[in-house]
Parts: sequence; C-alpha cells; structure tokens
Amino acid sequence: MAIKVAILADALPNFPPQVTIEPALQHAASVLGVSVETAWFSSESLLSSETVEKLQQFDGIWGGPGDVQAIEGTLQGIRVAREQGIPFLGTCGGFQYAVLEFARHVLGYADANSAEFDPTAPRLVLTPLECVIAGKKMMVHIQSGTMARQLYGTETAVEEYYCNFGINPIYRNSIESAGLKITGLDQDGEPRIFELQTAAHPFYIASLFVPQTASTAERPHLLIRGFVAACQRGH
Repeated sequence: MAIKVAILADALPNFPPQVTIEPALQHAASVLGVSVETAWFSSESLLSSETVEKLQQFDGIWGGPGDVQAIEGTLQGIRVAREQGIPFLGTCGGFQYAVLEFARHVLGYADANSAEFDPTAPRLVLTPLECVIAGKKMMVHIQSGTMARQLYGTETAVEEYYCNFGINPIYRNSIESAGLKITGLDQDGEPRIFELQTAAHPFYIASLFVPQTASTAERPHLLIRGFVAACQRGH
C-alpha cells in the first residue's frame, strides 16, 4: 500500500529541515510496512483554488519549514487539512503558519499576521522568540493526556530548532480556548508543540522544532511515525 503526502513548502534545495522531510517519511513508512509518495506544493501554486482542491486527494499534509512567497496560498492548504480531517503535521514554519491559519479562520482575526511578514501589523499572533533558539537542541516537556505524550511515551525529549518566531503570549489563551491546545513546552513554559483536540480530526499536530532532522532508518522520529500511521489508517 502506498500513502500520498502533500508537502506545503517553497523548496529550498540546501535547507536541512526540508531535504530531510522525504527521508524521514520513508523511515517511518518502512517501519510501518507501507510506501509513501510525496508531492510538493509551493505557496504560489496554492493561490489557485483548483490546486488547493487537489490536496483532498492526499492521505496526509505536511506543513513544511522555510519562508514562503505567498502566505495566503500556504494558509489555504493548511485550512484544507484542518477542515477536511486530513492528517496534518507542521514543523517549524509549518507550526507558525498553522497558528496563523487558525487565528484567521477559527478565531476570526482576519488581520492576524506574523512579525516575520509585517512587524508593524496591528494584530501579531506570531512574534520573535524571547531567546534565540535557531540552531540549538533543547528540552521539550510533553504534557500528559495528549496525543504528543502518547506518541513520545516519555515526559521529555530533546529536539532541534531552526526558527525565530513563536506564539505571541497575548493570544495564547484565546488560541487554546478555541481548541488548539499547547501540549509541549520548553523549560520556561513557552509553546513548542500544539495539537487540535477534537474527535473530528484524526491527527493535527505541529512542532516549532524540526523532528525530521533527527530521524534515521533505525529510529524514525516518533511524531513522524505517528503522522504516517494516521495517513495509513485514513487511506
């Protein structure tokens, strides 16, 4: 059986968090006894409604890391995953864009923005992190009773980061109250993993770190294995 995964990212051939995505998917698929086929969708391609509709043909959607040229396209792709119940994994930039999509289309903040795109925007739901974590490996504390904890099977993990932006603390309570639950925290209590907590969605998790860079054939990353397993169940 082959599962199909759409990767939402503007391709950067020499960017480690991107070039490790497909191998990481293969690591998990091999352990689970399935094969995986991938297709990349740029942010500009997703400005087309016809292209966005094609995402519904996939078993899973990965919100990838890296800058995007047309954020509106990326947000539409993520919206399909959330609204259509397609397994979704967001990493690094994918975490940030999923927060932005949620703020705009669930919370109703049409003017929600990221300081990365417009630092003067009136409603910044994503702001620079207080501490520089890009290029570092740091501890993540995983909350009990969550899908993330179920996948990891441990209270803590050490993960690698490439990003500089995260959830603006001003909007954290609103985001969580609407259903996007923070389930992984750093040592200072800052969000590092979130998941959509609803029985209506089989798998919707994002991490500010990049699990794909740590995956190996011998030890597929547990978040990615969980994502591939969800794709397999929904195939």
